Amino acid sequence: MPADAKAPKFHLETAHILFLDVVGYSKLLVNEQREVLQQLNDVVRNSEQVRKSESTGKLIRLPSGDGMALVFFQTPEQPAQCAMEIARALKSQPHIRLRMGVHSGPVDQIKDVNDRDNVAGAGINIAQRVMDCGDAGHILLSKRVAEDLAQDKMWQPLLHDLGEVETKHGVKVAVVNLYSEDVGNPQPPAKLSSRTDSQTAPPEKSIAVLAFVNMSNDPENEFFSDGIAEEIINSLSKVKALRVASRTSSFSLKGKNEDIGAVGRKLKVQTVLEGSVRKSGERLRVAAQLINVADGYHLWSERYDRQLEDVFAIQDEIAENIVRALRVVLGEDEKRAIEQTPTENIQAYEYYLRGRQVVTQLRRTALEYARRMFDRAIEIDPNFVRAYAGLADCCSFLYMYWDSSKANLDAANASSQRALELDPSSAEAHTSRGVAFTLRENYEEAHREFDTAIKLDPKLFEAHYFYGRACLTEGKFEEAVVHYRDAWRARPEDYQAILLSIDALAALGRNDEVQEYAQLGIKLTDAHLELNPDDARGWYLSGAALMRLGRVEEALERGRRASAIDPNDAGVLYNVGCIYALAGKHEEAIDYLDRAVGNGYSQKTWLEHDSALDPLRDNPRFQALLRKL
Repeated sequence: MPADAKAPKFHLETAHILFLDVVGYSKLLVNEQREVLQQLNDVVRNSEQVRKSESTGKLIRLPSGDGMALVFFQTPEQPAQCAMEIARALKSQPHIRLRMGVHSGPVDQIKDVNDRDNVAGAGINIAQRVMDCGDAGHILLSKRVAEDLAQDKMWQPLLHDLGEVETKHGVKVAVVNLYSEDVGNPQPPAKLSSRTDSQTAPPEKSIAVLAFVNMSNDPENEFFSDGIAEEIINSLSKVKALRVASRTSSFSLKGKNEDIGAVGRKLKVQTVLEGSVRKSGERLRVAAQLINVADGYHLWSERYDRQLEDVFAIQDEIAENIVRALRVVLGEDEKRAIEQTPTENIQAYEYYLRGRQVVTQLRRTALEYARRMFDRAIEIDPNFVRAYAGLADCCSFLYMYWDSSKANLDAANASSQRALELDPSSAEAHTSRGVAFTLRENYEEAHREFDTAIKLDPKLFEAHYFYGRACLTEGKFEEAVVHYRDAWRARPEDYQAILLSIDALAALGRNDEVQEYAQLGIKLTDAHLELNPDDARGWYLSGAALMRLGRVEEALERGRRASAIDPNDAGVLYNVGCIYALAGKHEEAIDYLDRAVGNGYSQKTWLEHDSALDPLRDNPRFQALLRKL
């Protein structure tokens, strides 16, 4: 758990928010998406309420990808009136199918990385959830806004209570439909259906790339078949109009031989790519097929019989054929990203793939093995950018969780610097550099690197995630929440960003959101653990979240599950010790911490400052443990 840090000053005020979302946006081609958003922007700018509020400086407009949020700072009537004005204007543009949500709640005004006005807070989150309850044409209000409006007789006939509705991730909100015949929005349904994750249809342009089957005679070649699938995932992830399931989710189904329909439901995608790899000497055979989840039909399939050195061309062709089959139009930057070759040397690439196969496990032995593989790849190809970035990450993670030695710190710094020297346009290299700067507490440079990485690849989960961690460590809790939320949006199935943001929310005193994020994080973790039951990190992070909800026995059980999976992992033992300390079981907590130190845990700063360990400060055994380090 992160060390405590002093919270920055912040100022919450009540804002009145209108959230807008274009229904069916993901089904449009890229040029159609741009055109619809431009037309929507024109309608919004011409709204009388928007013009008035902008003239007085009392409005902030926030883009949200497939819509926007309008934040007013005077009365709750403003966003409701604005929604009706927009709905009237769109009667002449029926191709723009819009749903809207209105809520009044606390927000914090902040500046973004470009010094532009921005806001964050519970008010924004709830407005979006209210909107999520509606369909095309609906204007939905939170109960709080409806009660404010109902004080004026003019509004009363337009308000239709729908009761409590379950939104995504199981969060419930009380909503009211705003209906007027002259606006032309749909009449209020008798009851809106609950919208849980399992019931929400995945985007049409969504895909899961399953681990390719190793058909080679040598079982050890599995690293190569895994590597090809992962490279295709990485390429497709750079396509903005495409939602790609993460490697962690897709590879969790490896070897389970599940029905395609079940795969689609579990991973929440409309299409699935599966394939096989046979590697024999210098010959390579790759078969791939893209399958529509709804009916099981093949949208595209191909078999490649090539030389081993053609592996990069095969990966590019598969990615390009998928994009073509799903009718996605690529921008020039996306096309270049797909076609980029990581190295010209196949042997170096094989060592790199061996490292990549295990580095995501975040276990000490796995990271030490990956480090050796990346070192070997660099020996063969001294200009291998991804190998340098991978090496830097291994050293950073080893420093972070197990061995906080100067050697690891220096190696992370040197490797990430070399990666950037070789390719300043690599988002992955900038992210690795940002992590290395964070460990050196050079936060200004770290922020600059993360900002650059996100500009180069806005969908790169790691850039947002480690930016959040850096801000949390620095004590910039509001910014940490923003970046963790962005990480979750980049990878909606991820549980880590949501769970780690709880510490920042708690430091800000936003206790309602702590409870909300804890519940959401546990739901996400449970879905992840169903597919990855051996992920100790999932067990102990969700255990800490359960402590926030007062579910002590469940939290302790998750801690025990984590320690049973990795009984000698110092990071696991440390975090389980934190859970026991929060539960008031001080002696058991120190037992876990002592075992963590005995297995190489050396982060004395965390032991000294982690708020979870505050109950142990006066314990003589704990004080003796600190003296060991």
